[in-house]
Amino acid sequence: MHGRRRVAAAVAIAGLGLSLSGCQVPGTRPDGAETSAIAGVRAPRPSDVYVELAVAYLQQGETAVALSKIQQAIANDPDNADAHNVAGLIRLRLGETAEAEAEYKAAIALAPSHFYARNAYGAFLCGQKRYAEADEQFQAAIQNPMNTEPWVARTNAGICLEEQGDTAGAERVYREALQANPRLAPVLLRMARVTVASTDYQAARGYVQRYLSVAEPTAEILLLGVQAERALGEKEAAKKYEKLLRGRFPDSSEVQRLRELQ
Repeated sequence: MHGRRRVAAAVAIAGLGLSLSGCQVPGTRPDGAETSAIAGVRAPRPSDVYVELAVAYLQQGETAVALSKIQQAIANDPDNADAHNVAGLIRLRLGETAEAEAEYKAAIALAPSHFYARNAYGAFLCGQKRYAEADEQFQAAIQNPMNTEPWVARTNAGICLEEQGDTAGAERVYREALQANPRLAPVLLRMARVTVASTDYQAARGYVQRYLSVAEPTAEILLLGVQAERALGEKEAAKKYEKLLRGRFPDSSEVQRLRELQ
């Protein structure tokens, strides 16, 4: 990945598909494609090298080294919004919530149109149960005309609604995200989960099939497939999912759940 693309990947880290306090794999979008967009266009800075290194070390689980590199980036260029955004993620990984929030705010103060920072800060706020503030950040990211991947913030907004118990609202937002990007595997999984829970098994079948067309099977998606097909009376289709589940994930909690369902 070229330097600018690595920095773009750094500022894209926001938690989609895992949890609001986690992060997606740097360098990829939720659908597996490489991240190439960045908030605004500017010439590369020397401090970007340190941001790249920080992301690389973070990928390897070397959080302390990542922190050292991002501190070098900020010392070299205090006005680098990307550096402050990544610093927020690193601080959050270290459990330093006050410091993380300060870094996110610094990133946004330096670059108010930085949609990746808005999304990351929104995820942080939702993790702190500051839901109204979180939604303001997500909406700012979604509505930014420069944002070529608004489904990232839209999906995080849906996750936040789920955390508040607003399943209907979350489902609406997930549908909007899928309209913009139909290959979002984490969102397809969430929709399969939601529709099984609401007993809309026909819709659940479709989401399971769509997920499996864009991503490798997981134990959870296969169990959801079993549940949907059984409810629809499709015993053979259910058996195929069950066979895959038992074969690929024999020690998973989903196999235990399968035994309980039987």
